[in-house]
Amino acid sequence: MADRFEPLRIALHAALSVRRVPQDQRVWLAVSGGLDSMALMEAASTMQGHFGVLHVDHGLHADSAKIKDFVEAAAARLALPFEHHTLSGLSTSEMRRTQGLEAAARSARYAWMAQTVGQGGVVLTAHHADDQRETRLLHLLRGSRPEALSAMRAWNDDWGFSLGRPFLELPKSMLRDALEASGSAWREDPTNLEPDFLRNRIRHELIPLLDNIRPGWESGLERMGSLASEWRAHSEGLHASLGEDTHSLPISMLQQAPSPTHLAGIWSQSFGFATSQASALVDLARPDTEVGKKRCSDSHCIVRERAALVAHPIEVVPDQSPRTWSPEPRGVQSGTVSTPAGLLTWRIASPADGFKPDAGDDTADLAVDAVRWPLTLRPWAEGDRMIPLGMSGSQSVSDILTQRKVPASERHRQWVLQDDSGHLIWLVGHRIDQRAALPKPSDSTQNMRVLRLHWKPLQ
Repeated sequence: MADRFEPLRIALHAALSVRRVPQDQRVWLAVSGGLDSMALMEAASTMQGHFGVLHVDHGLHADSAKIKDFVEAAAARLALPFEHHTLSGLSTSEMRRTQGLEAAARSARYAWMAQTVGQGGVVLTAHHADDQRETRLLHLLRGSRPEALSAMRAWNDDWGFSLGRPFLELPKSMLRDALEASGSAWREDPTNLEPDFLRNRIRHELIPLLDNIRPGWESGLERMGSLASEWRAHSEGLHASLGEDTHSLPISMLQQAPSPTHLAGIWSQSFGFATSQASALVDLARPDTEVGKKRCSDSHCIVRERAALVAHPIEVVPDQSPRTWSPEPRGVQSGTVSTPAGLLTWRIASPADGFKPDAGDDTADLAVDAVRWPLTLRPWAEGDRMIPLGMSGSQSVSDILTQRKVPASERHRQWVLQDDSGHLIWLVGHRIDQRAALPKPSDSTQNMRVLRLHWKPLQ
């Protein structure tokens, strides 16, 4: 009887040889428990080499833990080292909302693999020829860059390790035949049947229809992918000619490119721009576009200069959110509050404990009984007012900063302390509010509790 695993072993050996992976290096197999990855694991176990198994439980269905146990038992049966990771909160994470569930799961999965195998590590997946045609259709429907039609590469290093796909030339039926002939089991992920995912609908609805309408249709997409790869190589050559100054793209180069939109997409992707934004960047380069006009991603703005498009990183805005705290309910008597502009320390004390007032600008001594907790430290805002100590009427914070000769460039770094009544009790580093100030010393105030605040500006 023919050995059905032989074509799989040949593909594995060829892939590792092309990549020149040393025979004594650990090669990790990404195994989900499904038919494809179990065929990969079974085939590798019949070869000489140092193989290990990686499994990620995405936590997206009720049986995911059981599948993990199944894969672990299979790895133990084949005497293969086993590492696993469980993702939590993936279905509700911010990453899912911004990328989509499939992309978020892939990013989280490969991030863990990169951490596990390390730089220079090798991971193999069981993606096959049927997956390739699904991927080409996905890119076509999503309007991806033309070269995406070439689909998955046999090897890439996009995730910080070497990711290999040795079965890309093999049909899924060959993997199934090998696994069934060996009597080995597998566990299908039930989410592979859910119609909510575009790939599933392509697999179960669109591809059967295309196979019926025009058998062999995928060869046309493959040829288009090959042509697009040549197109990309030309654009990448232009991009490489920029040298080290990749933040500037000459408009003359963009205008002479076979496809300005394609070159703009390649150039801008490292600055956080999506494929769909490339045409807007080409518009920036038009002769009638005024200098200074820009388009921005989450991380960079690309600005039209006279002879080039120039990418500038967006300055990271520090966390200016209000900080609120209270000594209750645990009776905490001291603490610190950190802000981008400085560090505030506070403690509750009493003159009877040897407390001495401090009249320095960076210190405020307030009457605890005159303060309504909790307190909130926040950046000042236009319209803020207070009653400075020594005055009978209110004054705007803006006027106080002017009187204190605070430059306009530094005003965004000024913070105020507000109590629960809404009163500003301290313009930090400048003025105390009359309503929260300590009364004049007298015998009746010797045991008054004092809130001592100290501000240490960050340089």
